[in-house]
Amino acid sequence: MTCYSASPFETACQSNQLGPAKVLEGSLKTFDIIIAWLLIAFGALHIALTQKVHPDIDINAIWFVSGGLLIITIGTLNLLRVAYSSVAKGVHVVSVAANIVLLLLMLFIATRVPMRNNPQVLAGLILAVLLTAFSLLRRAGRLPARQMQSAK
Repeated sequence: MTCYSASPFETACQSNQLGPAKVLEGSLKTFDIIIAWLLIAFGALHIALTQKVHPDIDINAIWFVSGGLLIITIGTLNLLRVAYSSVAKGVHVVSVAANIVLLLLMLFIATRVPMRNNPQVLAGLILAVLLTAFSLLRRAGRLPARQMQSAK
């Protein structure tokens, strides 16, 4: 515990220990960042596999690469959301929209290809679900605290 004298008549003390809620929030933030980086790596791998999936560089290969770029962009938006959503609300809104679009796209793909032969679809679906949940739930958990701070 750290104490200091605010005036000759009063002393203020602060605990140096973090409460369970702060520890949990820090852990969730770290997990959120890790999942965003995994999505970026997933997109990079998607691009790297283009020549194997589409040996002829044709329009299908270009669309395949653009899917990887989309995945990388959404992962980057999630990193920006974690870092700046408290000061830039637009970053949060765009990130939520992008996560929902990715989730819907992954669900659509999952209905079109056999999951047994395409484990990457399941991996992408799991990442999309986690990032969509983080972008919706972590922001919702922050709003009441911000309202309480402005009331002081």
